[in-house]
This record gives sequence, C-alpha cells and structure tokens, in this order.
Amino acid sequence: MNIETLLKSIDLIASDFLFLDSQDMNIPTAGKFLNSLEGLTGEAAELGIVPVLDVAKGMNVILECVILDSLADKGKAISTFERGIALLQEIADEYKKTGGYTKEYESYLNQAGAVTGRAIEAQAAAPGAETPSAVPPQEEKKPDAEASGQQFLIQDESLLRDFISEGTEYIEEIEVNILNLENNPEDKDYINAIFRPFHSIKGVASFLNLEKIRGLSHNLESLLDKARNGELSVTPQLIDVVLAGADALKGMISSLKEALEGRNDNPLDVDLSDLETRIRNVDKGIEPERSVQKLGEILIEEGAISEEALEEGLKIKASNPDKKIGEALIQKGTVTPKQVSQALRKQAEQASELSTIRVDTRKLDDLIDMVGELVITQTMVQQDISNQENGNKNLTRNIAQLFRIASGLQKVSTSLRMIPIKQTFQRMARLARDVSKNVGKNVVVEMEGEDTELDRNMVDEIYNPLVHMIRNSVDHGLETSEERLQCGKPEKGLIQLKAYHRGGNFVVEISDDGRGLNRDKLLKKALANHVVNNVEGLTDQEIYRLIFLPGFSTAEKVTDVSGRGVGMDVVRQAVEKLRGKIEIESTPGKGTTFIARFPLTMAIIDGMIVKVGKERFILPTTAIRQALRPTREAYNHIMGQGETVNVMGQLMPLVRVYDLFNIEPEKVNPWDAILIVVEGATSSKCLLVDQIIGKAEVVIKSLGDGLKDIDGISGGAIMGDGQIGLIIDPEGLFELSER
Repeated sequence: MNIETLLKSIDLIASDFLFLDSQDMNIPTAGKFLNSLEGLTGEAAELGIVPVLDVAKGMNVILECVILDSLADKGKAISTFERGIALLQEIADEYKKTGGYTKEYESYLNQAGAVTGRAIEAQAAAPGAETPSAVPPQEEKKPDAEASGQQFLIQDESLLRDFISEGTEYIEEIEVNILNLENNPEDKDYINAIFRPFHSIKGVASFLNLEKIRGLSHNLESLLDKARNGELSVTPQLIDVVLAGADALKGMISSLKEALEGRNDNPLDVDLSDLETRIRNVDKGIEPERSVQKLGEILIEEGAISEEALEEGLKIKASNPDKKIGEALIQKGTVTPKQVSQALRKQAEQASELSTIRVDTRKLDDLIDMVGELVITQTMVQQDISNQENGNKNLTRNIAQLFRIASGLQKVSTSLRMIPIKQTFQRMARLARDVSKNVGKNVVVEMEGEDTELDRNMVDEIYNPLVHMIRNSVDHGLETSEERLQCGKPEKGLIQLKAYHRGGNFVVEISDDGRGLNRDKLLKKALANHVVNNVEGLTDQEIYRLIFLPGFSTAEKVTDVSGRGVGMDVVRQAVEKLRGKIEIESTPGKGTTFIARFPLTMAIIDGMIVKVGKERFILPTTAIRQALRPTREAYNHIMGQGETVNVMGQLMPLVRVYDLFNIEPEKVNPWDAILIVVEGATSSKCLLVDQIIGKAEVVIKSLGDGLKDIDGISGGAIMGDGQIGLIIDPEGLFELSER
C-alpha cells in the first residue's frame, strides 16, 4: 500500500461526486460512497494517516443521515460532504509531499456535526491501527448475535419494515436484470441496473446492523463493479453466483419478516460459507470443477434405456474392454445410433467451456484487413458471374450463400473494432475537474452521445486534441465564480461534450458557457505579431481560426495549464492528420463551441457507385438523402449565387463533379443527368453525375502520402473489375465547390 493508491481512491470519490445529477444524493448513491469510504479508510489505516480517518468519519456520519433521512438541511450537508472530499485530497497531497499534515481539520468535524446534529470527535488512532469500519457506531458496539446464536434484536422496527418491503422489490429488480445481462453480457446498463439495488440493500443493512446481509451485498456488488470496469468478464459462472446471492438475500429478508411477526428468533442464522467461496473463486478467476455425466446416465435421463439395460451393456463392455459402452448398447439393440449420438453431443456440451480471451489489437487489425480482401474478392466474383449470360444456377445459388456469409463475417469483424467514446468522455470530465481545481474555478461537465461508437484507432488519435480543447475551455473560456455571478450566470461553469454521426462524419463538440472569444483582442494580437496585415474583409470564422496558428496566444501570463500558444496548434495538426476539420462558434459573453468533424474510418463501408465521364466514384450511403432526375423547370441559374435545383420545394446548390476534377462528362444538362442529394454537416447539395452503377460494400484503402491530401476525396477502393474507385468526402467536396 502506498500514498499513490490512497490518492487514486480519493480521486475516484471526487469523480463520482462530480457526476451526481444536480448533486442530489439518494440512498443508492449514499451507499456507493459508503463503500468507497470503507475501502479508503482501510488504506489510510494501513498508512497510519489519522487525519484522513477523522475526516472520513465525519463524511460517514453525513451519509448515515442521508440514508436515515434525518437531515434538516440536506443541501448544506452535501456541500459539507463535498468540502470533505477536497480536504481529503489536500491531506493526501500534503502527506505525499512532506510526510505529514500540520493544519487543523477539527473545524470540519464540527461543521459535519452541526449539519447532522451529531457530535463527531477526532480519534487518536496510531499508525497501523485496526481499519475503522464504514458502518454506524452502534454496529461496532453491538454483540455479534449472528455468530453467537443469541436472539435477534430489532433496533428500529419502522426502518426494518421499510427495508423488508424495499429489499424485496430490489431483489425482483436484480433477478429481472441479471437475466437480461446473461443475454447481453456486454451491456453495461444492465450491470448498473443490478449494481444499484445491491448498493441500496448494503447501505440500509449497514445501519440496521444486518451484518450478513451487508457483507454478502458488498461482496456481490464488488464483483459487479469489476465486471463494469472490465476487470472481470460476464460469464455464466458470475451470473450463477449473483443469482445464488440474490436468492440468499431474498431468504434472509423473508426471515426478517418472520422475525417481526415473532416466528423466527434468529433470522440471519444461515451458513453462507459455500456461497462466499464461490464468490471468491469468481473474483480470482478460478473455474468451478465441471462434473460431466457419463453416457449411460444421460441415456437413462433421456428415457432411452433402463438401469437394467445399462447394467447388461456394462457387462458386455467388461468382457471386451476395447468396446465402448455406446457400441455395446447399439450392438445389443438397446438403443439406436441416433440416441447415442444425441447423448454424446449433450455430454460434449457439458464438458465445453464458455470463455473470453484477450486478443492483440494487431491480430484484430489483420483479421479485419483479411475480411476486407474477402469482400473485394467477393465483389469481383459477383461481377464475373453477372457477366455470364448462361451461368450455372447451382453455382449462382452457392455463390449467393457465400456472399451472405461473407457479409455477416464483415459486420461482426468490423464491430469488434468499434468502441463507444464514453470512456474517453469520462476521462475528459475528470480532466476538467482537475484543471478547474488547479485554476480555482468550479465546473460542471455534461455528456451527450457518449454511447456513439467509432473505430478504436480513432478513439486513441482524438484523445490528445480533446485534452487540449478541454484545458483551453477551462482555463481561457470559463470565468471565475465571482465573475460569473457578476454577469448573472450560475456560479459553476458548464462544459458540454457531445458526439454524433452526421453526413458520413463522426462529430465531436466541446462547448463552454464562458466569456467567448474576444474578436478585437485576437485581431490586435494578430496585427502585433504580423500574422495579418489587413483586417478588413475577415469573417468571424477566419478571425477565430487565428488561435490555431503556431505560437499564437492571447493569454496574459504563462501558467502550468496554458499560455504558450502551442495547444491549439497541436489540436489543428492532430485533427488534420485524421483528415478532419475543426470549426469554432463563439458568442461574446455566452461561450465557445469547438466542432471537430472526422471522416469515418471504418475498414468497410456501404457505398453508392456513380459514374462521371469515364471515372467512378463512391459516395457513402450514410450521406445520401435521395437521387433524382430533375425537370427543366426545377433548374435555376441565379446571378451571383450559382446554379440551384428545386428539390421538393427547397432550393439546393448544384455541384458539377466533373468541373471539380477536370473530367470530360457524358451529360452536362441536369435534366439529362442524375442528381444525388448529399447531406453534409451543416447543409445539403446536389451532385451532378452521369450514371448510378449500383450499391456495394467497399473496403477503404489509403491513397498513400502523395495523394492523401486531395480535397474532396477520403480514400480509394478496389472495384469488382480490379480498378480503383475514389471515395468522396462530402464535406471536403462542398468546401472545394465553394472556392
């Protein structure tokens, strides 16, 4: 145990508190913090850090009162709890730096005592003292009736009745969601739905001195916490243990009801040793011994033979050891080969193990590349067959089945590399909290679309740009609490993280409700640094983009957080490296939003193949709204604004693809050609093409360093005839058409 471990435990509590909805604490949440503080006090006791033990004791009392609903001013109590978290961080930091803490902290205990109405005294625990328990004081004083067999004592009948009623509902909720989890083992929402009831049961049981219920709930929710954090896999063994634990809790809660009715003197006198052993085995990854039925037992169970017939078969096998029991029974005519085959299959299923394995990401990438090559070959074979006038019908049918299998394989393999951005967003929220603490600001972080999935490789690449933007928003964007109150804003600044798919792009937005970008200050700095010589005619977007220039910073002083003018330059380079674009929207006094758009980098995409002259292009189907051939009347040429087409009552700009890429077209008039309505991030346009060839799954291939920066093109794909088709980036094509 070391101080770093303690610091991490405190930071986890701080992070959990940061994500409270409006910082309203209910019983399940209080139970969660009780669990966390219990582990933290154990670590502090091992290190001999008495101030942490004392402050945690005050925070424990607050949580007790939350669960007992005995607080006169809950808001003030929660604020005091928050101050306790900050004090814990301060004490641990000081111990890390100096090995001690000399400031007074008894005033915090007095404050916690004032808001709870309970006297809290500092303890004089010596280093290495026994770990204080995160349970109410009365539990430490009570005799261990459960272990000694003494009569069960009801301490608070009203609270116990409520616990029995709510506990029964909690167990029902657990049973429903554990079955859902078994069918969807990767769904973290189901784990959370099971986790919360166990928290609630544990928290209230703790105050009622129901130690066996508290202990079992704690062990089970610890398993679920590890499953939620990815430390344990959701296996049938874990599901079985949680169900068995829920059954045990249900039995004990039912016994409590009998105790209230005077029908059970010791309701918690149950032996949980076997269940606790199973829980420890799951926690340590120890697989249970599998008892595989013998073939004869399975046949008897299925009703295929009688015990007498099995005895006769065993006698035949004994006289001929080389003969298997199945063969002996078939030879005697007792069973059919089909019955033996079914029994053997059942036996094999019993012996099989359901497990998960860790796979090197390079192997996963190789798999996806091979599947991509399979899709290319599939397309080539499909085109060859379609070119045959008198093809073999059986071959065509078999090839069609192969295509379906290849398509399914492609979807599964591609999904393996897709992960939600949730974890990255949570790390950003934690970063915002740490930076805000460093610069003395209060911040609330909101997340939207955190379940949006994208390629794992892109998640890794966008991490650093997000870090710089978050630090920038907290340090430069948000005002101090005093400044915000003077401006009529809430005391705490707001940072919003959003993720979504739009127009064939993955979009990340980082917004703050701070002071916004100072247009005049940016221009003044740009002129002073000779970045621009003339400010006339510059749009707001062009002015805001000045912050992405190397060495450009409007910070008046350099801090540990920012001010050297390198952060936003790094952001721009990282986004462009991923062929992405970044935009800024800002309103003085209201805040700033950074919008980063990245082209989807899936290994395989659905695309529509179109022809322009002799060239073929691929449009991502996610960006296509519709295809049409307009009438002459729908076409308009507006002076100074370019060409437009009326599409269902809406005028849309016309983009002639052949003009952008210097291609000789087959058709020039829109009413003779085909228009593809393509949706970008903020607008839609009509692309003029000669012909739609069809729809296909294509594998994205890089064009190499020499061609990677072509505007409007995001990559290439090998077509069915072996030729190359260029994949269009709608947003880049729109920008190219506006130049």
